Amino acid sequence: MGYDFSTRKGCRTQNRGTWTYAQRTLDVMARRTQRTNPPEDVTDHRFLQFPQTLNDATRARYVTNLSLLLTKEIDIAPSFDWELATRTGLATLIQEFLQYTHSDASGVDLFVCQGWARLFRIQEPIYWEFLLEFYATVSYDPRKAPDDRTAFAFRLGGVSRECSVIELATRVGIYTADETTSIHFLAFLADCLTERPDDYNENTFWAEITGGFIRHLLHEGG
Repeated sequence: MGYDFSTRKGCRTQNRGTWTYAQRTLDVMARRTQRTNPPEDVTDHRFLQFPQTLNDATRARYVTNLSLLLTKEIDIAPSFDWELATRTGLATLIQEFLQYTHSDASGVDLFVCQGWARLFRIQEPIYWEFLLEFYATVSYDPRKAPDDRTAFAFRLGGVSRECSVIELATRVGIYTADETTSIHFLAFLADCLTERPDDYNENTFWAEITGGFIRHLLHEGG
């Protein structure tokens, strides 16, 4: 699993061309539990009252980002609907896309990634104020190494925080501490896609997601 959540790829050569359909399936099957604008007084929460002691430019950026977020409808999908996936036959279909193996040039397996399987089994409560605070303040420097503890900066719970990409992924349960200490882990990450493909088109992408999902259900239904 790479660090840019907008793009992913498998680490085996044969997996790279098939990930697109898995992404379509997972995105469509994600349960949407909220699609409403936040209350008008949401900014009264103390975690969204960015302190005057912050650098003026930083505070202005936080406020601007928060103002933009408040104009948008944000889908919150806290869990993947495995029951629905099982009923429609998609659970078996997508399993092969949820595990990737990083191999050397000769095909020897070096590291097995379980990150996507863990990600889609996370079921935790989501707090609107935390979500807004994090997205209004988060910044990431892709030039820094995955284990650089200053790569990610954000505020959460009214406190300014920093962590590395690896720490963030470990804390949310995508990787285990043992996996991140593997001698092959950094090589696995380096082989992951971290930028949006040049030929990406949002309208085409969503049209393909919908069409592919419907065609599969019709086929399964006979």
